[in-house]
Amino acid sequence: MSSKRRPVHHQDKDPWGWVVVGAAFVATLITFGNLKSLGVLLLAMQNDFDSDVWIIGWMAVLYNSVSYISGPFIAGIDRLVSSRRCVVIVGGVLGSAGFIIGSQSTTVLQLILSLVILSGAGKALSFFPFFGVLACYFSDNYSVAIAIASSSIPISMIVYGPLTQILLDTYGWRGTMLIMGGITFNLVVCGALLKTPAVASQTCTEQYQKVPDDAADGEDISTEGENIPSSKSHKGKCVTLKENIQRFLTSMDFEIMKNKRFLFMTASMSCVDFCFNGWIVYMVSHGIFQGLSSNQASLLPTSFGIGYILGKFMEPLFDHTRFKLSTCTWVYLGCILMFASYLTEAFMTMFPVQMIVTCFIGMGHGIVSQSNDVIVRFLTSGDRIVAVVCWQALIGGVCGMGSGLLTGLTFEWTGSFQAALIMYSGIMLISIPLFIIYDIITRHEQDRVK
Repeated sequence: MSSKRRPVHHQDKDPWGWVVVGAAFVATLITFGNLKSLGVLLLAMQNDFDSDVWIIGWMAVLYNSVSYISGPFIAGIDRLVSSRRCVVIVGGVLGSAGFIIGSQSTTVLQLILSLVILSGAGKALSFFPFFGVLACYFSDNYSVAIAIASSSIPISMIVYGPLTQILLDTYGWRGTMLIMGGITFNLVVCGALLKTPAVASQTCTEQYQKVPDDAADGEDISTEGENIPSSKSHKGKCVTLKENIQRFLTSMDFEIMKNKRFLFMTASMSCVDFCFNGWIVYMVSHGIFQGLSSNQASLLPTSFGIGYILGKFMEPLFDHTRFKLSTCTWVYLGCILMFASYLTEAFMTMFPVQMIVTCFIGMGHGIVSQSNDVIVRFLTSGDRIVAVVCWQALIGGVCGMGSGLLTGLTFEWTGSFQAALIMYSGIMLISIPLFIIYDIITRHEQDRVK
Protein backbone atom coordinates (compact mmCIF):
# COMPACT_ATOMS: atom_id res chain seq x y z
CA MET A 1 0.00 0.00 0.00
CA SER A 2 1.42 3.35 -0.97
CA SER A 3 0.56 6.85 0.11
CA LYS A 4 0.85 10.00 -2.00
CA ARG A 5 3.88 12.09 -1.26
CA ARG A 6 3.24 15.48 0.26
CA PRO A 7 5.85 17.96 -1.00
CA VAL A 8 7.13 20.53 1.47
CA HIS A 9 7.46 23.93 -0.17
CA HIS A 10 8.02 26.14 2.86
CA GLN A 11 10.67 24.73 5.16
CA ASP A 12 10.73 26.00 8.73
CA LYS A 13 7.17 27.35 8.30
CA ASP A 14 4.99 24.24 8.40
CA PRO A 15 3.63 23.97 11.97
CA TRP A 16 3.23 20.20 11.68
CA GLY A 17 7.02 20.00 11.67
CA TRP A 18 7.02 20.73 15.40
CA VAL A 19 4.54 17.89 15.92
CA VAL A 20 7.04 15.64 14.18
CA VAL A 21 9.75 17.01 16.50
CA GLY A 22 7.57 16.01 19.45
CA ALA A 23 7.05 12.52 18.01
CA ALA A 24 10.79 12.18 17.42
CA PHE A 25 11.40 13.34 21.00
CA VAL A 26 9.14 10.62 22.44
CA ALA A 27 10.46 7.91 20.10
CA THR A 28 14.06 8.69 21.04
CA LEU A 29 13.11 8.85 24.72
CA ILE A 30 11.68 5.33 24.60
CA THR A 31 14.37 3.66 22.47
CA PHE A 32 17.33 5.04 24.41
CA GLY A 33 15.51 4.74 27.74
CA ASN A 34 15.17 1.02 27.10
CA LEU A 35 18.95 0.78 26.77
CA LYS A 36 19.39 2.52 30.12
CA SER A 37 16.86 0.21 31.73
CA LEU A 38 18.79 -2.83 30.58
CA GLY A 39 21.88 -1.38 32.25
CA VAL A 40 20.00 -1.05 35.56
CA LEU A 41 18.57 -4.58 35.23
CA LEU A 42 21.98 -6.05 34.38
CA LEU A 43 22.96 -7.40 37.80
CA ALA A 44 19.44 -8.70 38.57
CA MET A 45 19.34 -10.69 35.32
CA GLN A 46 22.89 -11.91 35.88
CA ASN A 47 21.97 -13.26 39.34
CA ASP A 48 18.75 -14.88 38.11
CA PHE A 49 20.42 -16.72 35.23
CA ASP A 50 23.63 -17.31 37.24
CA SER A 51 25.62 -15.96 34.31
CA ASP A 52 28.74 -13.83 33.95
CA VAL A 53 28.36 -10.06 34.09
CA TRP A 54 30.02 -9.57 30.72
CA ILE A 55 27.52 -11.88 28.95
CA ILE A 56 24.44 -9.98 30.15
CA GLY A 57 26.20 -6.65 29.69
CA TRP A 58 27.18 -7.51 26.13
CA MET A 59 23.56 -8.50 25.45
CA ALA A 60 22.48 -4.96 26.38
CA VAL A 61 25.17 -3.53 24.11
CA LEU A 62 24.08 -5.86 21.29
CA TYR A 63 20.51 -4.57 21.60
CA ASN A 64 21.83 -1.10 20.82
CA SER A 65 24.51 -2.12 18.33
CA VAL A 66 22.34 -4.44 16.22
CA SER A 67 19.88 -1.61 15.70
CA TYR A 68 22.79 0.43 14.34
CA ILE A 69 24.33 -2.39 12.30
CA SER A 70 21.02 -2.88 10.50
CA GLY A 71 21.16 0.78 9.48
CA PRO A 72 21.96 0.29 5.75
CA PHE A 73 19.07 -2.16 5.45
CA ILE A 74 16.80 0.42 7.08
CA ALA A 75 18.12 2.97 4.58
CA GLY A 76 17.09 0.62 1.76
CA ILE A 77 13.66 0.14 3.27
CA ASP A 78 13.36 3.89 3.72
CA ARG A 79 14.01 4.39 0.02
CA LEU A 80 11.72 1.64 -1.26
CA VAL A 81 8.75 1.74 1.12
CA SER A 82 6.35 4.53 0.29
CA SER A 83 5.37 5.40 3.87
CA ARG A 84 7.74 6.18 6.74
CA ARG A 85 4.67 6.06 8.97
CA CYS A 86 4.31 2.31 8.35
CA VAL A 87 8.02 1.72 8.93
CA VAL A 88 7.93 3.36 12.37
CA ILE A 89 4.70 1.59 13.35
CA VAL A 90 6.16 -1.82 12.49
CA GLY A 91 9.25 -0.91 14.49
CA GLY A 92 7.11 -0.10 17.52
CA VAL A 93 5.34 -3.45 17.34
CA LEU A 94 8.61 -5.40 17.04
CA GLY A 95 10.29 -3.43 19.83
CA SER A 96 7.38 -4.01 22.21
CA ALA A 97 7.14 -7.72 21.36
CA GLY A 98 10.84 -8.24 22.07
CA PHE A 99 10.60 -6.96 25.64
CA ILE A 100 7.37 -8.81 26.37
CA ILE A 101 8.77 -12.10 25.09
CA GLY A 102 12.08 -11.46 26.87
CA SER A 103 10.28 -11.07 30.20
CA GLN A 104 9.14 -14.69 29.90
CA SER A 105 12.51 -16.15 28.83
CA THR A 106 13.98 -19.05 30.79
CA THR A 107 17.49 -19.04 29.31
CA VAL A 108 20.04 -16.40 28.40
CA LEU A 109 19.80 -17.45 24.74
CA GLN A 110 16.06 -16.80 24.66
CA LEU A 111 16.59 -13.41 26.31
CA ILE A 112 19.28 -12.46 23.79
CA LEU A 113 17.19 -13.52 20.79
CA SER A 114 14.11 -11.60 21.90
CA LEU A 115 15.93 -8.39 22.88
CA VAL A 116 18.66 -8.29 20.25
CA ILE A 117 16.74 -9.56 17.22
CA LEU A 118 13.20 -8.27 17.80
CA SER A 119 13.72 -5.17 19.93
CA GLY A 120 16.98 -4.25 18.21
CA ALA A 121 15.31 -4.32 14.79
CA GLY A 122 12.32 -2.46 16.20
CA LYS A 123 14.55 0.30 17.53
CA ALA A 124 16.19 0.77 14.14
CA LEU A 125 12.88 0.89 12.25
CA SER A 126 11.36 3.40 14.67
CA PHE A 127 14.41 5.68 15.04
CA PHE A 128 16.20 6.34 11.73
CA PRO A 129 13.21 7.47 9.60
CA PHE A 130 12.73 10.53 11.81
CA PHE A 131 15.97 12.07 10.48
CA GLY A 132 14.56 12.12 6.97
CA VAL A 133 11.23 13.56 8.09
CA LEU A 134 12.86 16.35 10.09
CA ALA A 135 15.13 17.19 7.16
CA CYS A 136 12.05 17.75 4.98
CA TYR A 137 10.53 20.17 7.48
CA PHE A 138 13.55 22.17 8.65
CA SER A 139 16.57 23.89 7.16
CA ASP A 140 17.50 27.07 9.04
CA ASN A 141 15.90 25.75 12.22
CA TYR A 142 17.28 22.22 11.86
CA SER A 143 19.89 22.71 14.59
CA VAL A 144 17.18 23.67 17.08
CA ALA A 145 14.78 20.94 15.92
CA ILE A 146 17.34 18.13 16.17
CA ALA A 147 18.55 19.45 19.53
CA ILE A 148 15.02 19.31 20.92
CA ALA A 149 14.33 15.86 19.45
CA SER A 150 17.60 14.33 20.63
CA SER A 151 17.50 16.01 24.05
CA SER A 152 15.23 13.14 25.05
CA ILE A 153 18.34 10.92 25.12
CA PRO A 154 19.64 12.49 28.34
CA ILE A 155 16.12 12.88 29.68
CA SER A 156 15.71 9.13 29.24
CA MET A 157 18.82 8.69 31.38
CA ILE A 158 17.34 10.96 34.04
CA VAL A 159 13.92 9.29 34.04
CA TYR A 160 14.58 5.65 33.20
CA GLY A 161 17.41 5.09 35.68
CA PRO A 162 15.51 5.79 38.93
CA LEU A 163 12.20 4.57 37.43
CA THR A 164 13.67 1.22 36.46
CA GLN A 165 15.22 0.83 39.92
CA ILE A 166 11.80 1.46 41.55
CA LEU A 167 10.10 -1.01 39.21
CA LEU A 168 12.87 -3.54 39.81
CA ASP A 169 12.45 -3.31 43.59
CA THR A 170 8.67 -3.64 43.23
CA TYR A 171 8.08 -6.14 40.42
CA GLY A 172 11.45 -7.81 39.80
CA TRP A 173 13.28 -7.68 36.48
CA ARG A 174 10.66 -9.76 34.63
CA GLY A 175 7.80 -7.51 35.64
CA THR A 176 9.88 -4.46 34.80
CA MET A 177 10.57 -5.75 31.28
CA LEU A 178 6.87 -6.45 30.79
CA ILE A 179 6.08 -2.84 31.67
CA MET A 180 8.87 -1.67 29.35
CA GLY A 181 7.22 -3.62 26.54
CA GLY A 182 3.99 -1.74 27.14
CA ILE A 183 5.77 1.62 27.16
CA THR A 184 7.62 0.73 23.95
CA PHE A 185 4.30 0.14 22.19
CA ASN A 186 3.81 3.93 22.26
CA LEU A 187 6.22 4.05 19.30
CA VAL A 188 3.20 3.04 17.24
CA VAL A 189 1.55 6.34 18.17
CA CYS A 190 4.71 8.25 17.26
CA GLY A 191 4.70 6.62 13.84
CA ALA A 192 1.05 7.47 13.30
CA LEU A 193 1.89 11.19 13.62
CA LEU A 194 4.23 11.16 10.61
CA LYS A 195 2.76 12.74 7.48
CA THR A 196 5.75 12.86 5.17
CA PRO A 197 6.56 10.13 2.61
CA ALA A 198 9.44 7.66 2.53
CA VAL A 199 11.18 9.52 -0.32
CA ALA A 200 11.41 13.31 -0.54
CA SER A 201 9.94 14.95 -3.60
CA GLN A 202 12.14 16.73 -6.13
CA THR A 203 11.03 20.04 -4.70
CA CYS A 204 12.16 18.99 -1.27
CA THR A 205 15.47 17.68 -2.55
CA GLU A 206 16.29 20.87 -4.40
CA GLN A 207 15.97 22.86 -1.22
CA TYR A 208 18.97 21.13 0.32
CA GLN A 209 21.73 22.30 -1.95
CA LYS A 210 22.67 25.29 0.19
CA VAL A 211 25.28 24.44 2.80
CA PRO A 212 25.98 26.59 5.88
CA ASP A 213 29.49 28.06 6.04
CA ASP A 214 30.41 26.43 9.35
CA ALA A 215 28.72 23.07 8.93
CA ALA A 216 29.91 21.25 5.86
CA ASP A 217 31.70 23.51 3.43
CA GLY A 218 33.21 21.74 0.49
CA GLU A 219 31.99 19.40 -2.20
CA ASP A 220 28.40 18.35 -1.65
CA ILE A 221 27.77 14.64 -2.13
CA SER A 222 24.12 15.19 -2.99
CA THR A 223 24.63 14.32 -6.64
CA GLU A 224 26.14 10.92 -5.88
CA GLY A 225 23.68 8.09 -6.13
CA GLU A 226 21.07 10.38 -7.64
CA ASN A 227 19.56 7.49 -9.61
CA ILE A 228 18.56 5.64 -6.49
CA PRO A 229 15.12 4.16 -7.16
CA SER A 230 12.02 4.80 -5.13
CA SER A 231 8.95 2.67 -4.74
CA LYS A 232 7.05 5.08 -6.96
CA SER A 233 9.53 4.89 -9.85
CA HIS A 234 8.65 1.23 -10.47
CA LYS A 235 4.93 1.52 -9.90
CA GLY A 236 2.96 -0.62 -12.32
CA LYS A 237 6.03 -2.50 -13.57
CA CYS A 238 6.58 -6.24 -13.29
CA VAL A 239 10.11 -6.76 -12.03
CA THR A 240 12.06 -9.96 -11.47
CA LEU A 241 13.64 -11.09 -8.20
CA LYS A 242 17.06 -10.09 -9.51
CA GLU A 243 15.82 -6.60 -10.36
CA ASN A 244 14.25 -6.26 -6.92
CA ILE A 245 17.53 -7.25 -5.27
CA GLN A 246 19.41 -4.76 -7.46
CA ARG A 247 16.94 -2.02 -6.55
CA PHE A 248 17.36 -2.76 -2.85
CA LEU A 249 21.16 -2.81 -3.03
CA THR A 250 21.16 0.45 -4.97
CA SER A 251 18.78 2.01 -2.46
CA MET A 252 21.27 1.24 0.34
CA ASP A 253 23.43 3.99 -1.20
CA PHE A 254 26.91 2.43 -1.12
CA GLU A 255 28.18 5.52 -2.98
CA ILE A 256 28.39 7.34 0.35
CA MET A 257 31.33 5.14 1.36
CA LYS A 258 33.45 6.79 -1.35
CA ASN A 259 33.28 10.22 0.26
CA LYS A 260 36.45 11.01 2.23
CA ARG A 261 34.82 13.57 4.48
CA PHE A 262 32.13 11.11 5.47
CA LEU A 263 34.69 8.40 6.23
CA PHE A 264 36.93 10.50 8.49
CA MET A 265 34.00 12.13 10.24
CA THR A 266 32.47 8.71 10.86
CA ALA A 267 35.79 7.30 12.07
CA SER A 268 36.03 10.11 14.62
CA MET A 269 32.43 9.59 15.76
CA SER A 270 33.01 5.83 16.01
CA CYS A 271 35.60 6.50 18.71
CA VAL A 272 32.96 8.50 20.57
CA ASP A 273 30.38 5.73 20.06
CA PHE A 274 32.84 3.10 21.31
CA CYS A 275 33.24 4.89 24.62
CA PHE A 276 29.57 5.85 24.91
CA ASN A 277 28.20 2.33 24.38
CA GLY A 278 30.47 0.81 27.00
CA TRP A 279 29.95 3.63 29.50
CA ILE A 280 26.17 3.85 29.21
CA VAL A 281 25.68 0.14 29.95
CA TYR A 282 28.18 -0.18 32.80
CA MET A 283 27.73 3.28 34.33
CA VAL A 284 25.56 2.10 37.23
CA SER A 285 27.61 -1.06 37.79
CA HIS A 286 30.82 1.00 37.91
CA GLY A 287 29.30 3.23 40.58
CA ILE A 288 28.37 0.22 42.69
CA PHE A 289 31.84 -1.28 42.40
CA GLN A 290 33.29 2.11 43.37
CA GLY A 291 31.45 1.90 46.68
CA LEU A 292 28.15 3.64 45.95
CA SER A 293 24.83 2.24 47.10
CA SER A 294 22.31 1.02 44.51
CA ASN A 295 20.21 4.15 44.93
CA GLN A 296 23.22 6.44 44.61
CA ALA A 297 24.49 4.61 41.53
CA SER A 298 21.04 4.81 39.91
CA LEU A 299 21.35 8.62 40.08
CA LEU A 300 24.49 8.69 37.90
CA PRO A 301 22.39 8.52 34.70
CA THR A 302 20.54 11.60 35.95
CA SER A 303 23.80 13.50 36.24
CA PHE A 304 24.85 12.26 32.79
CA GLY A 305 21.51 13.37 31.37
CA ILE A 306 21.75 16.88 32.79
CA GLY A 307 25.20 17.30 31.28
CA TYR A 308 24.02 15.91 27.94
CA ILE A 309 21.14 18.41 27.76
CA LEU A 310 23.51 21.29 28.51
CA GLY A 311 25.90 20.07 25.81
CA LYS A 312 23.13 19.62 23.24
CA PHE A 313 21.89 23.19 23.49
CA MET A 314 25.26 24.96 23.81
CA GLU A 315 25.88 25.26 20.07
CA PRO A 316 22.32 26.40 19.13
CA LEU A 317 22.39 29.00 21.92
CA PHE A 318 25.87 30.33 21.14
CA ASP A 319 24.94 30.58 17.44
CA HIS A 320 22.74 33.53 18.38
CA THR A 321 25.49 35.42 20.24
CA ARG A 322 28.72 37.18 19.32
CA PHE A 323 30.63 34.17 20.69
CA LYS A 324 29.55 31.86 17.86
CA LEU A 325 32.03 29.04 17.24
CA SER A 326 32.44 26.80 14.20
CA THR A 327 30.96 23.33 14.33
CA CYS A 328 34.41 21.74 14.16
CA THR A 329 35.59 23.79 17.15
CA TRP A 330 32.68 22.43 19.17
CA VAL A 331 33.74 18.88 18.27
CA TYR A 332 37.27 19.51 19.55
CA LEU A 333 35.98 20.99 22.81
CA GLY A 334 33.63 18.05 23.38
CA CYS A 335 36.30 15.43 22.72
CA ILE A 336 38.80 17.09 25.07
CA LEU A 337 36.16 17.34 27.80
CA MET A 338 35.31 13.64 27.49
CA PHE A 339 38.99 12.65 27.50
CA ALA A 340 39.60 14.44 30.80
CA SER A 341 36.34 13.27 32.36
CA TYR A 342 36.76 9.57 31.55
CA LEU A 343 40.28 9.64 32.98
CA THR A 344 39.11 11.37 36.16
CA GLU A 345 36.11 9.06 36.59
CA ALA A 346 38.38 6.01 36.69
CA PHE A 347 39.81 7.04 40.07
CA MET A 348 36.90 8.81 41.79
CA THR A 349 35.09 7.07 44.67
CA MET A 350 33.17 9.89 46.40
CA PHE A 351 29.54 10.16 45.34
CA PRO A 352 29.44 13.98 44.80
CA VAL A 353 32.60 13.91 42.68
CA GLN A 354 31.31 11.01 40.58
CA MET A 355 28.09 12.93 39.94
CA ILE A 356 30.01 16.01 38.77
CA VAL A 357 32.42 14.10 36.52
CA THR A 358 29.56 12.06 35.04
CA CYS A 359 27.83 15.35 34.24
CA PHE A 360 30.93 16.51 32.34
CA ILE A 361 31.01 13.23 30.39
CA GLY A 362 27.41 13.83 29.36
CA MET A 363 28.15 17.44 28.44
CA GLY A 364 31.04 16.45 26.19
CA HIS A 365 29.00 13.77 24.48
CA GLY A 366 26.10 16.16 23.97
CA ILE A 367 28.37 18.75 22.34
CA VAL A 368 29.92 16.24 19.93
CA SER A 369 26.59 14.58 19.14
CA GLN A 370 24.89 17.89 18.32
CA SER A 371 27.79 18.97 16.08
CA ASN A 372 27.70 15.65 14.24
CA ASP A 373 23.93 15.94 13.66
CA VAL A 374 24.36 19.38 12.10
CA ILE A 375 27.27 18.28 9.89
CA VAL A 376 25.39 15.20 8.66
CA ARG A 377 22.27 17.24 7.89
CA PHE A 378 24.15 19.51 5.50
CA LEU A 379 26.58 16.94 4.13
CA THR A 380 24.13 15.83 1.45
CA SER A 381 20.66 16.38 0.05
CA GLY A 382 17.60 15.86 2.22
CA ASP A 383 16.45 12.68 0.51
CA ARG A 384 19.75 10.93 1.33
CA ILE A 385 20.17 11.96 4.94
CA VAL A 386 18.70 8.69 6.28
CA ALA A 387 21.27 6.71 4.30
CA VAL A 388 24.11 8.86 5.65
CA VAL A 389 22.88 8.45 9.22
CA CYS A 390 22.37 4.71 8.78
CA TRP A 391 25.83 4.05 7.36
CA GLN A 392 27.37 6.09 10.14
CA ALA A 393 25.30 4.09 12.63
CA LEU A 394 26.52 0.80 11.12
CA ILE A 395 30.16 1.67 11.72
CA GLY A 396 29.42 3.05 15.16
CA GLY A 397 27.36 -0.02 16.01
CA VAL A 398 30.24 -2.38 15.19
CA CYS A 399 32.46 -0.31 17.46
CA GLY A 400 29.77 -0.44 20.14
CA MET A 401 29.69 -4.25 20.02
CA GLY A 402 33.43 -4.35 20.52
CA SER A 403 33.15 -1.83 23.36
CA GLY A 404 30.58 -3.87 25.27
CA LEU A 405 32.56 -7.08 24.93
CA LEU A 406 35.95 -5.53 25.73
CA THR A 407 34.60 -3.54 28.70
CA GLY A 408 32.95 -6.64 30.18
CA LEU A 409 36.05 -8.77 29.69
CA THR A 410 38.23 -6.03 31.18
CA PHE A 411 36.07 -6.16 34.29
CA GLU A 412 36.42 -9.95 34.45
CA TRP A 413 40.22 -9.65 34.18
CA THR A 414 40.76 -6.74 36.57
CA GLY A 415 37.73 -6.80 38.89
CA SER A 416 36.85 -3.15 38.17
CA PHE A 417 36.01 -0.76 35.35
CA GLN A 418 39.00 1.54 35.94
CA ALA A 419 41.07 0.07 33.11
CA ALA A 420 38.12 0.45 30.74
CA LEU A 421 37.71 4.13 31.62
CA ILE A 422 41.42 4.76 31.07
CA MET A 423 41.01 3.05 27.70
CA TYR A 424 38.06 5.35 26.89
CA SER A 425 40.14 8.45 27.60
CA GLY A 426 42.85 7.23 25.22
CA ILE A 427 40.32 6.49 22.48
CA MET A 428 38.88 9.99 22.81
CA LEU A 429 42.36 11.35 22.06
CA ILE A 430 42.41 9.29 18.85
CA SER A 431 39.13 10.86 17.71
CA ILE A 432 40.65 14.36 17.63
CA PRO A 433 43.27 13.85 14.85
CA LEU A 434 40.68 11.93 12.81
CA PHE A 435 38.36 14.92 12.89
CA ILE A 436 41.28 17.26 12.15
CA ILE A 437 41.80 15.32 8.90
CA TYR A 438 38.08 15.73 8.13
CA ASP A 439 38.42 19.47 8.74
CA ILE A 440 41.48 19.72 6.46
CA ILE A 441 39.73 17.86 3.62
CA THR A 442 36.68 20.10 4.00
CA ARG A 443 38.80 23.26 3.79
CA HIS A 444 40.63 22.00 0.70
CA GLU A 445 37.33 21.25 -1.04
CA GLN A 446 36.05 24.67 -0.05
CA ASP A 447 39.14 26.32 -1.56
CA ARG A 448 38.65 24.40 -4.82
CA VAL A 449 35.05 25.58 -5.04
CA LYS A 450 36.14 29.19 -4.55
